Amino acid sequence: MALIILSSLIPAGIALLATGLTRAKNATHTGFMVFFGSAIATLGVWAFGFGIITGGGFFLRHTSDYEHFFWRAVQASIVVSIPVGALAERWSLKNFFVFSLFAAIVLFPISVLGSQRLLDFAGAGHVHIIGGFAALAGAVVLGPRIGRYNREGALVPIPAHNVPLALLGCFLLTTGWLGFNAGHSPESARLAVVTLLAGSAGAVTAATFMIFSTGRPDPTITMNGLVAGLVASSAAVAHISPATGVIIGAVAGFLVCFAVQLFDRFHVDDPVGSISAHGVAGVWGVVAAGIFANRDGVKGALHGGWELLAWQTVGGVALACWAFGISWVFFTVAGKFLPMRVPAEVELEGLELSETGVVGYPEFQHTNSYGSGFSFGTKNR
Repeated sequence: MALIILSSLIPAGIALLATGLTRAKNATHTGFMVFFGSAIATLGVWAFGFGIITGGGFFLRHTSDYEHFFWRAVQASIVVSIPVGALAERWSLKNFFVFSLFAAIVLFPISVLGSQRLLDFAGAGHVHIIGGFAALAGAVVLGPRIGRYNREGALVPIPAHNVPLALLGCFLLTTGWLGFNAGHSPESARLAVVTLLAGSAGAVTAATFMIFSTGRPDPTITMNGLVAGLVASSAAVAHISPATGVIIGAVAGFLVCFAVQLFDRFHVDDPVGSISAHGVAGVWGVVAAGIFANRDGVKGALHGGWELLAWQTVGGVALACWAFGISWVFFTVAGKFLPMRVPAEVELEGLELSETGVVGYPEFQHTNSYGSGFSFGTKNR
């Protein structure tokens, strides 16, 4: 249980990562979404989500499996936190709060039930694919930030305001992931090693790719490579060797570099890279389990288990389609009652005062009017 408790650091890491990679004028708003969304998700799982997953009573009635509940509550908090990075700097708090409840009592528990036959030890599918493709649906419905693309459709960089803060978030993510992947296994040390190697391989591969492409490692992409490697390891971590973890993480780091550029090409604005690092890497992780698994009688395609690969591929794609489809419906319908996007003048000024009433960096806040607030540049990649 002690290791599982570490997994609660993952939402904290996501909060710092998303806050650091967005603009200073939205720092409190971005961090608060992850913080309060996790609280809503926890209560939602307690009230309904856990009962749906276990088929037992709601509000933790008729159960004493508190370790299982804790595990599911953390997973739901991660699902809720992932879209924050993709929809940051323009997502209304009210709409986000309703999404958090929807994710905890509908999206996440049904995904868990639907993925029970998949080889997905720690949630590459029912956590990261779900969160990543819910984020994709939200980004499609919400649209890009003002100024993200110019009139010709070209990308306009918007620098991160605090890369060191985002790096600290990645350290917390990594620590939390050791509990996330290894906390509920008797072989916790081996699983922790596989997890750590996969994340490291993802980071190194992404940095190497950027060095060859641009001459510099690009810390923001390298951080996405780390997250992608951790995500991809989560499906098969109990059924692969450390060397295989390196391979899976390295491929994830390579994929995330392409995915980030691909989504930008289609004008899907994702300030943090959440769709790529969680959604795309999650699909790869589920498929990779069907390729590389070779432990405890579970064999992937490389060891004769072609049926497992077919099942994992279909299951991963199905989860992505489910998460995107049901989330698109939610955002479209809910947006008619609670607008999903803040007004343009609020977005330009910064969401802090209008949405939270608290400014993250008051010494830099020059005006309370919505027309001429500060801005620390315009994008992180």
